[in-house]
Amino acid sequence: MDELELLKKDWQSDKPIYPELSYDDIYKMLHAKSSSIVKWIFYISIIELSLGIALTLINPKIESPAQFPNWIDTLSYFSIPFILVFMYLFYKNYKTITTTDNVKSLINSILKTRRTVKYYVLFNLILAGIFSSVLTYVSYVEVNGGPDVFEASAHFKEYAVLGVVIVVATIGITAIIFGIYYLIYGILLKRLNKNYNELKKLEV
Repeated sequence: MDELELLKKDWQSDKPIYPELSYDDIYKMLHAKSSSIVKWIFYISIIELSLGIALTLINPKIESPAQFPNWIDTLSYFSIPFILVFMYLFYKNYKTITTTDNVKSLINSILKTRRTVKYYVLFNLILAGIFSSVLTYVSYVEVNGGPDVFEASAHFKEYAVLGVVIVVATIGITAIIFGIYYLIYGILLKRLNKNYNELKKLEV
């Protein structure tokens, strides 16, 4: 139970233990908590981008019998500017929240942050789906003799099986990544939503 919940519980009791807080005190508390949450979202995005760049740079050096399409590497590098844009938006949201001085502005900043996080997660899930599909296709074809052998001998049944394998694998991998995002960003957004609901009460 956080500090705000303890104070709210005390207000409902007959014998107050904590000092009564004013409107400004509650606002400052919610403001500080919201700023901290958005700051962590920004930090996590930096870590994620750093890991992504590291894997992209290391990947070409890894020897593998599987031949991935050249456009996969292009897509990896092409996605970096978009992630940088999201990082900028996270940082901008953080700076906006730390400098806002009224409830309405703070509420709007929280709404923008929630929306940015949702778009960021959606963008990464789409990328994960693309990479998962290609990885599954390449791996399946390699196991079955390589592209030349597979394409020369495959019929409708083989392609149907390949399609099912790609769909199942892509859904599974994307679901795992979504679960990771839900644990990381979902927890932060849940706390941010809690602050948002408390601020809406102050606005009344």
